[in-house]
Amino acid sequence: MGFMRTPKYKPDQMLEKQLKEQREEEERIKKEQEAAMEKRKKRFEAGMLGQRSLFARAGGRGFYTEGEET
Repeated sequence: MGFMRTPKYKPDQMLEKQLKEQREEEERIKKEQEAAMEKRKKRFEAGMLGQRSLFARAGGRGFYTEGEET
């Protein structure tokens, strides 16, 4: 009655590798987004961002940009 046994699962090496790489990429993207949000939050708290910022002009175009001076 060997035909009634459930087949043994053999993991696919390539599939496992692709899934692992995909998970690592998603984690990397998530960490980058969290870091960007944390940086924006700190800048907002410091008064560099927002409607009433000292670095804002009418129309929402601020003259303070990261790494650039205008």
